[in-house]
Amino acid sequence: MKDKQANIKDILNRIIYFFPFQLLLLHFKRNHLLLIFWMLLFFYVTGVMGSSYGVSSLFLAPEYNGEINFYSFAILGFAMGGFIMAFHIYSYIMFSSEFLFLATLTRPFLKFCINNMLIPIAFVVTLIVEIYIFLSSEQLLSDYQILINIVAIIIGALSFYLLSVLYFIRFNKNVFVISGKTQDYFDKILLIDEDQESYFIKKQNISEKLKNKSKWRIDSYMSNIFKLKLARKTSHYKRELLDKVFSQNHINASVFEIALIVTFIVLGIFREFPILNIPAGASIFLLFTFFVLIFSAFYSWFRTWTITILIALILSFNYISITYNVFKFHNYAYGLDYSNKADYSYKELLCEMNNIEQEDISVKHGIKMLENWKLKNQKSKMIFLNVSGGGLRSSLWTVNILNYLDSITENKFFEQTQLITGASGGMIGAAYYRDLILRKKQDSTFNISSQEMKANISKDLLNQLAFSIATTDMLIRFQKYYDGNYSYTKDRGWFFEKTLVDNLDAFHDSRLIDYYLPEFTSKIPMMIFSPGVVNDGRRILISSQPISYMTHKDSTICSSNYPSVEDIEFNELFSDNDSYNVKMTSVLRMNATFPYILPMVSLPTNPPIEVMDAGMRDNFGFKTSINFIKNFNSWIEKNSSGIIIVQIRDKQKFFEINNPNSGTLMTRLFSPLTNIYGNLFKVHDYQNDEILNSVSDWYKGEVDVVTFYMDQSNDEKISMSWHLTNKDKRRIYQSINSDDNQLAIDEIYKLINNEKK
Repeated sequence: MKDKQANIKDILNRIIYFFPFQLLLLHFKRNHLLLIFWMLLFFYVTGVMGSSYGVSSLFLAPEYNGEINFYSFAILGFAMGGFIMAFHIYSYIMFSSEFLFLATLTRPFLKFCINNMLIPIAFVVTLIVEIYIFLSSEQLLSDYQILINIVAIIIGALSFYLLSVLYFIRFNKNVFVISGKTQDYFDKILLIDEDQESYFIKKQNISEKLKNKSKWRIDSYMSNIFKLKLARKTSHYKRELLDKVFSQNHINASVFEIALIVTFIVLGIFREFPILNIPAGASIFLLFTFFVLIFSAFYSWFRTWTITILIALILSFNYISITYNVFKFHNYAYGLDYSNKADYSYKELLCEMNNIEQEDISVKHGIKMLENWKLKNQKSKMIFLNVSGGGLRSSLWTVNILNYLDSITENKFFEQTQLITGASGGMIGAAYYRDLILRKKQDSTFNISSQEMKANISKDLLNQLAFSIATTDMLIRFQKYYDGNYSYTKDRGWFFEKTLVDNLDAFHDSRLIDYYLPEFTSKIPMMIFSPGVVNDGRRILISSQPISYMTHKDSTICSSNYPSVEDIEFNELFSDNDSYNVKMTSVLRMNATFPYILPMVSLPTNPPIEVMDAGMRDNFGFKTSINFIKNFNSWIEKNSSGIIIVQIRDKQKFFEINNPNSGTLMTRLFSPLTNIYGNLFKVHDYQNDEILNSVSDWYKGEVDVVTFYMDQSNDEKISMSWHLTNKDKRRIYQSINSDDNQLAIDEIYKLINNEKK
């Protein structure tokens, strides 16, 4: 009976003190840094976090060279294998000395990896399940195609693992290799009859046992994926010898880490090559791997001082960057001269930029431009187009609507459009469509189908950005880009512009000045971009036309009560910085700089300023349009049959109220902060409606507002990202068929053809 109870106890102990289980427990107790990375990955692939930005699709449907196939999944798997190996290396460096029996095993690091696979296996299984669900429901692939992709991701992960194994088989050492003794030698020591030993030897052995006592008890472990073994005793090994084994293996692991870090940097140098345009999901794995390897390398050298030293380094770098102006990475608007600094003082902005003479010149110029519009649109409706931000979904939605409206009105819609304003992706789509119209007018042989047009604007813009962030963009920027007499540092902003040009086959070296005559002669609508200044919340208004009337304030107020200066004319502020030479792609990027994804653009001012997405101030461009109308309201009322304000929005205007008292404790805790951003665009709508209601106070002509909504009324939202899935694209195309949009189309048709409503 006692033997049976002893056997049951031994079995239970071997289960409880099973090495994989004890490692998992140790991770939750002490390895919180890596658990955060794993938590983020679990949240990403399951859609718990980042779903509104399409993060899950980057892992579940990776795209490589425009296709979702075996290679894209294999690359994702290879990058995932790198992160898993970084997880093993970091864990081994942190925890191996807690488990002394490892030093007695052949290839101790590889045995450690096998036993450290519970979290990675859980993630891989979760990823595969989510991939199957996503590819079958979103991409509508067959089970066979899905199976091929799943096999590809497994092959990719195993490929990296096998490459790592080849290194660690060669350099990973155990106690026998380090000591030059065989296992039999140490086994004989264990079998020495302690009764025959002297008192001194007994005392010495007791001391060694106390030194060699592990904090974590291990009774069993996985020798390989098919075999379990009992852990060896280590009391008969000298602790100095065991420590030497771990120290040697830590150095070998550190060498492997450094080699990977150098590899990342080298890859960053050659990131312009299309073959390195890897899936964005793979780049996220690379970025996480990079951070883990850096921290692991520090820990292998500094141990428990690691956090302290890292904090000290961060504070030191921050101090040096402030004091000596180093470690400051700037992004540039390409084509702009940064050798001169424009005066950005309050007095200069208020009294010099907003002078009556400059305003008169710009108003007269604006009247001439409107007269050119009148020549081709005799007493027609003047259209003002407002397009919302929202990443690639807004770009595709805008192009789709514009193309459709032109097709049903025999191109009258775009011909009657005077001004286009807005933010982010919507403005990129509108600018692309406008560029195609201009090319067609300049070259009668040029032609592009609507299908090709939509395919181009919906191509991935995220892969190159993500890879640039993951390799060198955040740490090292040493490659230069030369534009005429000016040179700039390459970063993810440069790659965004390059990818945009490649995807669209448009904006090839286009400058702001290139649109001056086409806009002035009314060949194409005028565009005003309005990126916001991060430093003070002002707006920089960018146009190829002089638009001082948009920023003018009566000069008599210069000496009174410090009036606000909200809008600043780009060409006036940077008149000595070759402002008209700025690349059109840089203007588009400044207007679409979503935080962290794209770098904020630094402008040559004193004091220095940075600009970002126009959507933070006016996501629909409505305020800019109304300001333009107000400046020319008399001319417009006299020379047109009325105004049509067309809004192309990426989401419905109506919304349900959120109950602040519902949800979890964390939701309530952070709701004051999250609601500031969450309600930002709703606040824009409130303000715009208030402005619209006041238009009748100063404009007596007809004003019609027609709105197109992207269909996002159900629970399946289209991600606000620079990447779209096939299902996202289909839903955007189908949105035009909604009842509201069909009514809007009928209204546009009647207004343009002067039919009674």
